[in-house]
Amino acid sequence: MLKAMIRLQWKACWHIVVTLSAAALALPIVSVRTGWRGTGEHLPRFLIELQLWGLFYPAMAAVTAVVLAAAIWASDRRGHHIYALLLPIPRWRYVLLRYLAGLGLLLPVVLALWIGAVIATASLDMPPGLRQFPHSLTAKFALALLLLFGLAFAAAAASRRALGIGFRLLGLFVAVHVAVILLDPGTNLIWRVVSALATWPGPFAPLGGRWMLIDV
Repeated sequence: MLKAMIRLQWKACWHIVVTLSAAALALPIVSVRTGWRGTGEHLPRFLIELQLWGLFYPAMAAVTAVVLAAAIWASDRRGHHIYALLLPIPRWRYVLLRYLAGLGLLLPVVLALWIGAVIATASLDMPPGLRQFPHSLTAKFALALLLLFGLAFAAAAASRRALGIGFRLLGLFVAVHVAVILLDPGTNLIWRVVSALATWPGPFAPLGGRWMLIDV
């Protein structure tokens, strides 16, 4: 049944996967080719530009995760989940099959990024002191994509009631944050939560750090 689910989702999302894969393939190539001069005097500027290009990798992972997760559940939402209710399998298994099939759609995007990173660095005559990281950058991208896809998939699969509860809790947290700011301006709950989530061992730690294809 997993093969049937993969075929079903590929038929519905293949154009999205191809578009995202093309963007992932081009990103490392463009990031290197636009700033590379091949001389030592331009290296500091090149590394700064490459660091700025690095911001596009987590953004690419986020866009890929959200777009594919929404596309995977689009047909179910249009049909009010009638198709899932008609299948002779429990709901949890149906969601698991959807998730595993969705992971298969992520593979072409990760593979395209790896190929692009290898192509971008293969023909460069690197001066001493610089190193290339096409494999580690791809691994970090894959980990970030897996994390973000899991969150986006859970949100897309959730019912309207569950999403409503989530938004209410978020609104309550913001209200508490504003109240704390009024009582103690030096306390920032949002920043503390974001810092805890984005730094190790927080779940969003893979999104932080330096996304450098070439570095010292």
